[in-house]
Amino acid sequence: MSTDISRVVPLCLLSAALWMSAGCQNEPAEEVATPESEPAAEAPAEASPGESIVANKPAAEPTTPMTAETESGEPEAAPAEPTTIARVETPDEPMPVVPTVPSTEEPTEESDEVKPLGIGDPAPPIAISNWVTGEPISQLAEGNVYVVEFWATWCGPCRTSMPHLSKLQEDYGDKVQFIGVTREDAGVVQQFLEQDQSEGTTWAEVVTYRLATDQDDETNTAYMRAAGQSGIPTAFIVGRDGAVEWIGHPMSMDQPLAKIVSGDWDREAAIAEFRQQKRMKEVSLNLMLALRAEKYDEALATLDEVEDEIGESAMLTRYRHHVLSQAGRDEEAAALQSKLVEQAWDDAGLLNGVAWRIASSEGEQDLELALRAARRASELTGHQNSSILDTLARVYYEQGDLDSAIEWQRKAVEHGATNASIKATLEKYKEEQAKPTGADESSDEGEAKSDSGETESNATDSDDSGEEASDAADAEAAGAGTAEETEEAAAP
Repeated sequence: MSTDISRVVPLCLLSAALWMSAGCQNEPAEEVATPESEPAAEAPAEASPGESIVANKPAAEPTTPMTAETESGEPEAAPAEPTTIARVETPDEPMPVVPTVPSTEEPTEESDEVKPLGIGDPAPPIAISNWVTGEPISQLAEGNVYVVEFWATWCGPCRTSMPHLSKLQEDYGDKVQFIGVTREDAGVVQQFLEQDQSEGTTWAEVVTYRLATDQDDETNTAYMRAAGQSGIPTAFIVGRDGAVEWIGHPMSMDQPLAKIVSGDWDREAAIAEFRQQKRMKEVSLNLMLALRAEKYDEALATLDEVEDEIGESAMLTRYRHHVLSQAGRDEEAAALQSKLVEQAWDDAGLLNGVAWRIASSEGEQDLELALRAARRASELTGHQNSSILDTLARVYYEQGDLDSAIEWQRKAVEHGATNASIKATLEKYKEEQAKPTGADESSDEGEAKSDSGETESNATDSDDSGEEASDAADAEAAGAGTAEETEEAAAP
């Protein structure tokens, strides 16, 4: 299969290309309206229907892994993505987890004095000027789990994540308290909530968690700046002992959140991964420059040095795959995909990204590997993540198994009711299934003429007619196949 992903993400967006995801994997891609003071986010040339468009992020700051990008930005992909779960989905994969857009926040002299924040550190207190929705919270009390998410009304990926966050709040109830913090005025947020999220449904009816406005930028400074995050949406999970357990894209936090709530979370492993991400941010600019200059061996040597320092990881394998793809070393890049699946066996976002990349690529496809990765990703998320279910259905579709594709796409629609692109994909699959094959048309025509009592001579003519109908159907099917190849896939 072709591993070239340059058609999807500009080379200068190395970070987004590697970590989008997944997640920005969820609503149809939409243009993000940004304030006049902020440059418009640059989106990739393509966006899969189920995820939102990945926004332009500082080249030197790759997003955190599979946690998709957020106001601070992180990989994880994810995805995708793009749809209700914007797939941060990514250079040639969905993200899962959604995409992020640059924060409007500008550096200040004080920002240099901000105490760094990482996994395992005590969560800073939140400073809120207005609670727009939900009961006010005076402090993050120990014994409770909190999700502090940074967003903005003008941010497309943020809006894409909101239905998913609302569902998580409903699912966890009092076990987890979700707080969406924006730097905007309360009046702006209230006006946003009165707008339609979909036909006949306002945002106020969709959002089930607390929304609040930051007080003098104190919360953004204590969390986003301190953690080195530069894109939104970004979520911070605070554990029962008051420590930060995870940082990433909200579309990618289902798995970490479930483990944190159940008590199965491995904080030490999360700390190690966070440090790896930080190290990769430090070298990402050099990688980008090497790729732009087509110095692929130099880029690979840089990755070798980092691997010597921090050891092997799925994140490094993903970077290496990207470099090999750009270098046109397709066989080596393809071989790494199997290794990445093994390394990411418990990471739903990365697995989803691999599966989507394979299924949506042109040329030869290792669909068995894609199916293995997609099935595992769906299993890890309890078969409830619409973006991942959408990927699984796509793999079955590429294998020619329309029945299974429709079965799983229906489940994707069930868990992503607000995702128009996922619904559209289901209709496309159903329409293709309903199309009669050339053999069926020929058989039906032959039976009809036989029943009408035509002469043997006429019967011979009808056989010729049947062959012509079959040829026409074959030609039509071939044309449909060509159109399908050029149509964008609905990524999770």
